[in-house]
Formats: sequence, structure tokens, C-alpha cells
Amino acid sequence: MTPPRVILYILALASGLLGFSLGVKTALAHAIVVAATPSAHQTVAQAELNVEIRFNSRVDVGRSRLTLARPNGASVILPLLGSGASETLTAKAPGLENGHYRLLWQTLSIDGHLTHGEIPFEVKR
Repeated sequence: MTPPRVILYILALASGLLGFSLGVKTALAHAIVVAATPSAHQTVAQAELNVEIRFNSRVDVGRSRLTLARPNGASVILPLLGSGASETLTAKAPGLENGHYRLLWQTLSIDGHLTHGEIPFEVKR
């Protein structure tokens, strides 16, 4: 091979290896929230709220949990509703009164790691 072709061959090989390694990292990433209803620090006026948390990858809905922490300190586990998307957790949060709430989520991501977080929001009617 002539020297310019050798350089092009090496660049092509390096590019392919880089793309492969980035793909592996993406496939093994933890589940990260990409959208949520309610969104963090949102003020809502409904007494019943449709909760939806969408992740960047598939999650194990059967091993996931949504807990609503109420303003008085009490917590209730929200039953998960069936969702067509395997990267989304959905539930209903009924009986909301004025105050500050926290939606605590926990899920098992496809890489086998348990991830969790919280979404604070306020109800003001």
C-alpha cells in the first residue's frame, strides 16, 4: 500500500473501534430520566395526576416502584399502570391536596443496576 492509503486504513480502523466502544457504553448506561409528568419543581392544580416517567433506555417495570411522599410526611406506593413503552413508568396519583410532594422512583435498568431518584413538585389549587 502507498503511504496515503495506509493512513486512510488506520483512520478507518480507529473510527470503527471508536464507534464500537461508544455503542457499548450507550448500551450499558444506567436508566436516566429524560422526561417526567409532573416535571421537577412544577406546580400543578389537579386533585388527581397522571404520572409518567420516561427513561433513556428500557427498564424492568416489574421491578420498578413509584412512591408518592405527601406533604404530611406519609408515603404511598402508586400502583404502576400498563404502558406500551418499556422505557416508561406510568401511574395515577389521586387525592392530592395543596402542598409540596416528592415522587420517588426506583427502577432496574437493562444493565442490571438499580437506579433511583426523586421529582419534587407542588400542588396549588
